[in-house]
Amino acid sequence: MTDREIEPDIADAVHGVANRYGAAGLEDLIVLAQEELVIARQALEELAPDAD
Repeated sequence: MTDREIEPDIADAVHGVANRYGAAGLEDLIVLAQEELVIARQALEELAPDAD
């Protein structure tokens, strides 16, 4: 895992998907999250181009 603490709401969402949809649901969640991460990073770059 990472050194940072995971927000409880995020952990609950992931566990909810896992419990309801199993491994296939988690795979779908990961694919969608990766797509959303690209969009979020692009938006952040537009707002603060030198924020790295």
